Amino acid sequence: MTVLHSALMVSYIALVLYGAWSDARSLRIPNSVSLALLATFVPTALVAGLPLESIAWHLVCGVAVLVVGIVLFAFGLFGGGDAKLLAGCALWVGWPEVTWLVGAVILVGGALSILVILLRKGLGLWPDWLVNAAKGLFEPGKAVPYGIAISAGALLMLPRMDVLPPAWPDIFAFIVG
Repeated sequence: MTVLHSALMVSYIALVLYGAWSDARSLRIPNSVSLALLATFVPTALVAGLPLESIAWHLVCGVAVLVVGIVLFAFGLFGGGDAKLLAGCALWVGWPEVTWLVGAVILVGGALSILVILLRKGLGLWPDWLVNAAKGLFEPGKAVPYGIAISAGALLMLPRMDVLPPAWPDIFAFIVG
């Protein structure tokens, strides 16, 4: 079970990173990323041994964040792919850590916005291969690829997640210090 549990967590990390990469590249996050996050959560929760009540709270977090994201999208304040990616991450993080996730995403998003402004002001300084590979970061007049901030926030939340395999907290403790 531990190998399966770790494989499912690695798939979560890979999906989150792919969402960030896709957004940086094209300002689009494929629906397949969000759907895969949804599809892999329940098996992960079951392998992790979460009680049904806890799984239900995770689902409530995902749905609540999706609803707020759709409202923000309707007002032009948030991208549709961003709303779905954030909801998928909220599903995995659960309650009450979802509040920390949103805070982390906001902080990283602010720093990312400043970085994007600086990158776009310096156009002409960057090699063409880099600009072409990450058009979402460099294209003037376009939105900030917020999927990067969402992904970074989700990765920062890993040590706090209750679906982690048993040995993973020791890995984070070793890395941190």
